[in-house]
Amino acid sequence: MTDTVSRPARPARPPSRSRAGSRPGLLRAGLPAAAWALGAGLVAVAVPVLLVWAADSRSGAGVGAAVGMVAQIWLLAHGTGLAATGGIIGLVPLGLFALPLLLLERAARHAASQHEVTAIPDAARLAAGVAGPYALAVTVVAGLARSAHVEPAAAQALVGASVIALIGAGTGVLRGAQLGPALRAAIPTRVGGALAPAAAALLTLLGAGALLAGGSLVLHLGEAADLAAASSPGVVGGFGLLLLGLLMVPTAAVWGACYLAGPGLAVGVGTAFGPFGVTTGPLPAVPLLAALPAASLPIGMGLLVLAIPLLAGVIAGRLAGRRNGRLSDALLAGPLAGAAFALLAVVSGGPLGGGHLSQVGPSGWRIGLAVAVEVSAGAASLAGVQRRYRRRQSRASSAAQPHA
Repeated sequence: MTDTVSRPARPARPPSRSRAGSRPGLLRAGLPAAAWALGAGLVAVAVPVLLVWAADSRSGAGVGAAVGMVAQIWLLAHGTGLAATGGIIGLVPLGLFALPLLLLERAARHAASQHEVTAIPDAARLAAGVAGPYALAVTVVAGLARSAHVEPAAAQALVGASVIALIGAGTGVLRGAQLGPALRAAIPTRVGGALAPAAAALLTLLGAGALLAGGSLVLHLGEAADLAAASSPGVVGGFGLLLLGLLMVPTAAVWGACYLAGPGLAVGVGTAFGPFGVTTGPLPAVPLLAALPAASLPIGMGLLVLAIPLLAGVIAGRLAGRRNGRLSDALLAGPLAGAAFALLAVVSGGPLGGGHLSQVGPSGWRIGLAVAVEVSAGAASLAGVQRRYRRRQSRASSAAQPHA
């Protein structure tokens, strides 16, 4: 009787979930997430726009023009400039940027939870798998949304959508895969130690700017009502103005903080709104702009305004001292906060047509430089006071030690 030859057992195939971490698998996994974010964003813009179009009896636009308006507003949410007959429209309410960012974050977070993402390179592949198709789709929409009166900038659509998609998808993947600690560990120690103080300074400035803008708007409610009624919007147009005002709230917070930082902002060529100088001009019929100051402040009050970004630096220095006590972290918080604020200033501004309104918003490099210097000065002042206090304490303890 011959023995049966036994074949060696084949190694079991790994489950499909474990192979999802490969490059092709993660890149393909991003496609459904990108499609969902794309469709949800278009629907979110289409619903209010088409409702206003259908309810406005004065509008003579057809359904094709209404659909084109949906695509153009959606492109604006990705930083795409629109070349119209009256000039370039590039001023985007910051609240509108939140729509694609939140949708991309949610879609990427769900994709990361469904696939095995265990390391930063895997997260980068999945984020690229979401961002790449999404940015290409936005560019295609920019090409399809052209009309006789409006032409979207396709290059801006590609760049803006790529940046927004990478930020939103990257954040979602890191959250879905719970890779936040791994990312923080990969950041250099000095930069990582200064991130929290810089964020504290940034939030302090934005909060103060929001309070300033809101308080000034309350004091000028009559002027805001006059601006709202200037275009005779009616009920439907009034709803549109209200929605625009809500989307402009984050922009108002940034502009208020730019005023507190010193350089201020411009709402038109040759205009300036800052604590040390105000040069006015014709304003668009946007009620939120009634909060702009009508005159400059006295020198004493202007210097008092500059104490707010210094206070933000003190808060950053205090946080850095409580975390590790390194002076370098407190000083590095200033440039980091300045760089972040410069980016916010650039994104919050843009042209609103041609001629007088071709320059609207703050100057990014001026705001960034001012915030960096002021926050660093506040942090350095606090660090110096704390250092002198510790030296006095050590001297007092050393002097009292022989008598113990």
